[in-house]
Amino acid sequence: MVSRVLVTGGAGYIGSHTAVELIEAGYEVVIVDNLSNSDRSSLEGIRKITGTEPIFIEADCCDREAMRRVFESYEFDSVIHFAAYKAVGESVAEPVKYYRNNLDSFLTVLELMKEFGRHNILFSSSATVYGDADTLPVTELTPRKPATSPYGNTKQMAEDILRDTVLASEGLNGIALRYFN
Repeated sequence: MVSRVLVTGGAGYIGSHTAVELIEAGYEVVIVDNLSNSDRSSLEGIRKITGTEPIFIEADCCDREAMRRVFESYEFDSVIHFAAYKAVGESVAEPVKYYRNNLDSFLTVLELMKEFGRHNILFSSSATVYGDADTLPVTELTPRKPATSPYGNTKQMAEDILRDTVLASEGLNGIALRYFN
């Protein structure tokens, strides 16, 4: 039996590269993306590189009913959540847009994972959670400081939500990856 992974935001840069690696490692990939930060050409790139056509659903992860249909239609035990707005400057200009999208999409996925008994989530966080670190280089042991943008704050908040949800949920495993530029 082939393992299947749901990759939200899977048509974006990091998501599409992750999809390639998953496919090449023998996983079947279901990509959900609303194409707000990406376009369909990445799906063609995945196909050209892997020789495999990934399952693609154009949907917004904030749309609970659309996401419910994904959970009802596909068996998977693991989710990699990349779906988020990502421009720091824009987040400063439009903070509500970032809070609504980045947090609602994550909450929707977590709620559906619990409802459908899905057990593993990898959250795509950011090095912005370290704020203005007191010492460099930053390591995994560096304490988080107040975020310097709404974007960074959504990543801090989502990490806290993930921690609390994992602690409160029997059988849910979660991890956050913090990327640097």
